Amino acid sequence: MTFQALESQSTAELLAEQIRDAILVGKLHPGDRLIEQELSESFKTSRGPIREAIRILATEGLVELRKNRGAIVSAPNFDDVLEVYAMRMSMGSIAVTHASQLSLESELDLGKVTKKLEAMRTAVGGNANRMISLDLDFQSALIALGALPRITEMFEQTAVDIGVFVRFLGIKYDDSDHKALISRHEKLLKAIKVGNASQAIEIWNGHIQTSVREFMKPFSEVEVNELFERPLMNNLFEMENVR
Repeated sequence: MTFQALESQSTAELLAEQIRDAILVGKLHPGDRLIEQELSESFKTSRGPIREAIRILATEGLVELRKNRGAIVSAPNFDDVLEVYAMRMSMGSIAVTHASQLSLESELDLGKVTKKLEAMRTAVGGNANRMISLDLDFQSALIALGALPRITEMFEQTAVDIGVFVRFLGIKYDDSDHKALISRHEKLLKAIKVGNASQAIEIWNGHIQTSVREFMKPFSEVEVNELFERPLMNNLFEMENVR
């Protein structure tokens, strides 16, 4: 049986990539309308691929499709942030557990993860936005140690979501304790290396708790107790560990 060769990326995917980049760098802002006709004229293409590109971005949460208003750039709320971190916590727990088990069977290739961690050490005291990027890179490389491709892929998507949150909410690592962050990552990597799955999960969950608090800051109306009493968080976190 033979199949016709396909291009690696469709026109719609290429268009979605450019619009996505414009959102992430701030050329398009929350609430901005994506008008098919204007985009079609700008990209010099028909409206069909533009419409499909907008659908792709809508599935990623970057664009919201509203009745009578068409497509607009999404403005993330705190429930969006909680959902993404709930996903990262759950998928990360599975991945670090599996990586810990693998380390007991054979020597894990920690080279890539170690390099990512070293890059974070070098960046301490430097650009805060670069530290955010390096932190996310480290976490993605760490999760990839679990050798679970579907979880790794979905985890990568949540990293895109966090990039959007950082941009839209003005999250910075200026006030974060970078050395404490790196220390947590070192302990997590060590726990995986020696095959201590329970400790790896505990450290990973603690990191997620710290991250949720960091992303909570722009939402002045959200109280800490209220945050962790919400059903999604209450199901994931031990209350005594977060109060």
